[in-house]
Amino acid sequence: MLVAVIGGVAGCSSVWNSSASKTADSSSPGSGPPTQIAGVALPDGYSLDSNRTIILGEGDRWIGRLSYSIGSSADQMFDFIRREMGNYGWTEVAVVRAEASQLTFLSSGGDRVASVLITRSTLYGSKVDMTVAPSTGSTVTAAPRQAGGRPR
Repeated sequence: MLVAVIGGVAGCSSVWNSSASKTADSSSPGSGPPTQIAGVALPDGYSLDSNRTIILGEGDRWIGRLSYSIGSSADQMFDFIRREMGNYGWTEVAVVRAEASQLTFLSSGGDRVASVLITRSTLYGSKVDMTVAPSTGSTVTAAPRQAGGRPR
């Protein structure tokens, strides 16, 4: 079993866990793996949360969770992400603007889903968790109902 796990991780083109990375300085704005993450809207001045970020893959094909804080308000971040994700080929699927805002996007190829959670920071600014995952590519269809009775 251990051999299978090691082989599976070795087969990944790149695995980046920011808490294990010694090159990323999570205290400096915009820190993180700039060459590993591409294809999503990231604001200037963000500060990577190295304890909550894990990235598999690289470039514009990465999947995982990217967590960061920013000095901008949650409302400003909501507007930024909603406006800028389209510039990277993402299509808005669902949006909830609330105390904790949620945005969901589908990649131009339809093979990845990005879910963005924006919350207000306790003292100042906001926190963003962006999770990018493969799309199942399936659609849910309802079974046809039969007249006068329950579906069989």
